[in-house]
Amino acid sequence: MTRLALALVRVAAALLPLAQRERYREQWRADVAGAREAGLSPLGVAFGAVRIGHRERGPVVLPVGPLVLALRLRESTNLGAVLAVMLLANLGGSVLLVI
Repeated sequence: MTRLALALVRVAAALLPLAQRERYREQWRADVAGAREAGLSPLGVAFGAVRIGHRERGPVVLPVGPLVLALRLRESTNLGAVLAVMLLANLGGSVLLVI
């Protein structure tokens, strides 16, 4: 099982840009090796590495509009601010449907 996890880590590192491959491959191999001690599955750690490797290849999309406000207020305890963002997002969506 660990051999399969290490093979997946090699695949995940190959998905990364050349400048980052060696660093992440070494880090992920160590994570797979120490997964059992932490009570984790080595395959789960390897699949997480593949997921990160795949995500790092894609273009970075910056959030705009109400999404930016929602991300900033994600951990807010101010209920009024959260409701205002939800209202703005719904109104914006309604306007786009009408136009």
